[in-house]
Amino acid sequence: MKHLYLLPLGIALSGTVFAELDKPGLSGEISLLAGYGGGKSNFNMDNETKTGDLNSAGESDSQAMFAPLGQLRYTFGENNDHQLYFGTSRGDIIEGIFAIELGYAMEFGNESVLSFAYLPTIASGEVWEDPYLTNTARKKTDISGNTYRIQYENILDTGLSGDFAFYDQDVENEKSGSQLTSNQELLNRDAKGYYASLSMGLPVSATSFLEPSISYQDHSADGKAMSFKRYGISLTYMHMVGNHAFSVNADYSNTQFDATNPVFNDTQKDNSYGVNLAYEYSEFMGWENWGFNALLGYSNTASNINFYDSNDYFTGVGLTYKF
Repeated sequence: MKHLYLLPLGIALSGTVFAELDKPGLSGEISLLAGYGGGKSNFNMDNETKTGDLNSAGESDSQAMFAPLGQLRYTFGENNDHQLYFGTSRGDIIEGIFAIELGYAMEFGNESVLSFAYLPTIASGEVWEDPYLTNTARKKTDISGNTYRIQYENILDTGLSGDFAFYDQDVENEKSGSQLTSNQELLNRDAKGYYASLSMGLPVSATSFLEPSISYQDHSADGKAMSFKRYGISLTYMHMVGNHAFSVNADYSNTQFDATNPVFNDTQKDNSYGVNLAYEYSEFMGWENWGFNALLGYSNTASNINFYDSNDYFTGVGLTYKF
């Protein structure tokens, strides 16, 4: 399950947030998704107490989930080249990201599209006040913030697309390391940062599409041990056969933190990878405007500090109605 807040995995944004700018008026899709997911993480909010050695991976956890997804769009303008949208984009879901956004898009030139969006769910949720406590119940606190996203598809008619995000986050009651170090200020998670990616769509055939991308994230936290720079690569492959659509997305990132973590006396370095599979069967059971969807995702982070090792998995099926 992709975390919808910025700590500790950061954000991973790419993909088209809008569609069908040539279809005037109201359009969109509504999906009902039932799934099952879980994984290991010391930041899992269901594992209140960490037992044993502090510098060890978190305990396994799993749960069933039921979630409504979708996007509502309103297209207008003399040439149907302006659009307002709200919801979860299909491009993000393909990459395993479930985040609500509110935005505006406009089309110009030779099928170039520029969009601006606000994502309230990326920088909100709960975290532990002090995640480093062991053998005692940890307390929850809120994390909040703002994320603003700019996307430019088909930059200057080159086929290159850019995705940029700027964000801030605030941990309401920050107590990281309060019982383990006198340098608690190095662990402060309040932060600002930005994310940027470039991708290029490459048609493989009339029914297949390949999209490689590169990304960079600069996360500047009040605590230097929580500040990092992340470099990533991603590859998405999509293929259509009749009413069937398949997509595979794989990504890898390397994260380098800025300062020594005073709890573990080491500077954190992470290597992460993920794989997401998506399938859609349009006009399912012969029902016009209905589709069957299936999702499968897995991600893993290996850190030089065992405490930060984590993995997540998710599988789900659902029905989508398009209008």
